[in-house]
Amino acid sequence: MKLPDTDRLIQLIKWLFWLNAAVWLAFGIGSMVRIGAGAPGGTAVLGLIAILMLMNVAAFLWCSWTVQKQASWYRFTIMAVLAVNILLTFTDQFGLLDFLTLLLDLILLALVLLLHAKRSRAWL
Repeated sequence: MKLPDTDRLIQLIKWLFWLNAAVWLAFGIGSMVRIGAGAPGGTAVLGLIAILMLMNVAAFLWCSWTVQKQASWYRFTIMAVLAVNILLTFTDQFGLLDFLTLLLDLILLALVLLLHAKRSRAWL
């Protein structure tokens, strides 16, 4: 088992989750600012969208904390969070920011799967 490689992989995944959380925090704050500016779409809808974005921030921060945990249900929950984010990327208009968050989510999913494979081989 190559522990240093696994530790570096975990650190990279944590940093990417933090980056993803920062991106969604910026989106959430931007949505809240639009509420105050009287943007079209209704205050309730924009408020709900902002709350969902902030919940996504919390989910990504939780994922960054649990990525080093050994229990397999943590890994499957992290993969589910990423899968939901990937799926929801296609439910709205698809632009450059959507592409960049999709790319970040796909990279994170690949790294989490790689980490899962490394840990599974370590137990054999």
